[in-house]
Amino acid sequence: MSHIKNTLFTTITVVVIPLLFFVLLEGVLRITGVGTHYDYFNEIEIDNEVYFQENIDFADQFYPPSLNVGPLQNTFAKKHSDDRLRVFVLGGSAAMGFPHKNHGVDRLLAAQLTALFPDKEVEVINTAMTSVNSHVVYQVAETLPANSADVAVILMGNNEVVGPYGPGTFNQNFLSSLSAIRTLQALKRTRLWQWLDNAFQEVQAGDAKADLEWQGMQMFVENGVAENDPRMRDVYEHFDANLRDIIDALSAKGMHVILSTVPVNLRHSAPFLSLEDASLTLEQRDRASEIRERATAESRNQKWEAAAVLWQEVVELDPMHADSHFQLATSLERQGDHIGARRHFERALDLDALRFRADTHINEGIRAAAKDYPDSVLSFVDSAAAFDRASAPYAPGWESLVEHVHYTFSGNDVLARVFGRAIATHINGERPRGILNSEQVAERLGYPNHETIENIKNLQGMAEQPPFPGQSNYQDYLAHMAVELSKIKGEVGEPKDVVRRRQKVLTEGTADWKVHFEMAALAKYLKNKQAQYYHLTTLNKVYPHNRESQMNLATLLSQDGRWAEAIPVLERSLSYTRGREQQVVETLGWLGTAKLRVGETEEAVALLESIPRDYPEQIGFSLRAYGNLIKHASDQGDRTAVDDYLEELQAYATRLKKTGLADNYPMLGRRMAQLLTMGGDKAAASQWR
Repeated sequence: MSHIKNTLFTTITVVVIPLLFFVLLEGVLRITGVGTHYDYFNEIEIDNEVYFQENIDFADQFYPPSLNVGPLQNTFAKKHSDDRLRVFVLGGSAAMGFPHKNHGVDRLLAAQLTALFPDKEVEVINTAMTSVNSHVVYQVAETLPANSADVAVILMGNNEVVGPYGPGTFNQNFLSSLSAIRTLQALKRTRLWQWLDNAFQEVQAGDAKADLEWQGMQMFVENGVAENDPRMRDVYEHFDANLRDIIDALSAKGMHVILSTVPVNLRHSAPFLSLEDASLTLEQRDRASEIRERATAESRNQKWEAAAVLWQEVVELDPMHADSHFQLATSLERQGDHIGARRHFERALDLDALRFRADTHINEGIRAAAKDYPDSVLSFVDSAAAFDRASAPYAPGWESLVEHVHYTFSGNDVLARVFGRAIATHINGERPRGILNSEQVAERLGYPNHETIENIKNLQGMAEQPPFPGQSNYQDYLAHMAVELSKIKGEVGEPKDVVRRRQKVLTEGTADWKVHFEMAALAKYLKNKQAQYYHLTTLNKVYPHNRESQMNLATLLSQDGRWAEAIPVLERSLSYTRGREQQVVETLGWLGTAKLRVGETEEAVALLESIPRDYPEQIGFSLRAYGNLIKHASDQGDRTAVDDYLEELQAYATRLKKTGLADNYPMLGRRMAQLLTMGGDKAAASQWR
């Protein structure tokens, strides 16, 4: 008994009491508002109804906040409706829709489902994010609200090596244990961890990771991982375990899962990094290099048969060199040997040491996982095979993908059709009729448009950065993008041409809110105010959750002096600021101005006074608020109030200088001089000037 008592006492002292202490401390930190939760969605209230809205802090548990990696904007009702079909899309940047975010798979899928289910309100909620992998998507699935959607589409696998906890990432150490990764992530979600991490950051003189800026794929170019790297086994095991846990989590939350393989560019994306076989002797390496030079010369002269013989000799000598397989595949394809070409294109994919693409092992793992679930839980869609059919007899290339993994409109169209067909088959129990063709989808969604042109230009800029210049077909890619840009410019035409083309879908009522958004922008460019009002008003009725459209309407109303009508628009827009301080303050200042104009003086003054008090770092907006307050008091002949505001203004500006915040606003002296002059204090104005 004495031994049992001692053991029990030791356990209580060493384990239970410290555990209770940390649990209590965690509770206190939560109550006092320290840290944040990392659920994917927040609950907010709009007009006495509960909505879900993306949590802009979600990705901070995986990436430094300075990178601004985060969810797309989504706001949707919590309340269930039998008249609604809601679909979640989970994955990385390819699922997100990069580079054509407004013509990504989510919007095309919504168009297909709207056509297939005309009696339902269709919502496709895209939860995908750039540069994330299955570790992140698992956390998305774990924190999605139960019974919040009917279907969930999983399209992931490109970033398993370069995403968080992958061996090719840039901001975390690789962990071979999935349990260790999940334990670490669980700790990061505690308020205690966040409190300690913030305290640690504050005492550091500088933190390179905290100052990181997103630089795209070039951030990963120093982290090549060979196919035979022992860590790759763990990558595939982690992906398989995460995938199955994601499926289980979504199914447990009442969602039918659409699981997809991942199409990638085989034919036109040369490997980013080719590694030689480490076992080769120096003589063998020299020999391989010499044959590559001869093979390259034959390929350049389009002597494909001779080139293929030489490239075959190279891959037999150095079978681990990715680009040699790619070049051999190209030579075989040019001779009509598409089966042989496909085999070597896939080998080049698997050997590419900068592993941005889902390789054949990832897709085979997805196919294997799909077989372990009944049809009631999961519908399997082999999108990679669908891309093969669309590009036959060739392997998938630039006709479906803009570069290595991201999809063209045609690629997204293929995905939307196979996803839409799978969803309709699950719901109706039979293969659906009424799938839209490519031309119908493009017409309904307004593709291409002027944004498409800008997206291609952005791709051209991205292609100037590593690792793209290292690809053996880099010049071909640049030429292809130039041709594509010229073609799209010709298809889009002038703004008046776009307006004319959109009339059909507007008349038929098949246009979604984003078409109205585009039309409002075109109407502004063409100086058609009546059309602006129509499209902005319409889209705010069709989709009342887009802040930019609300602010555009408020701008139009304010310019026309319709302040009373602008006020409810501005008030609603506050629900869509996502807590971003600059947007909050902008709206509060605008509301204060509007309420002054309609005579709601007390509320207006309270709003304007709150800006420099509650948001002192928003210097431009704070000075504008003081300007409105000083002008209003002056117009009212209230000299006492004017003097009080001038005194507060100078105290505020002095604090900015003392704290160094004034360094962020070089115009402070000039703006102070203007405001003080307006308030009648010319002496102080002269000093600030």
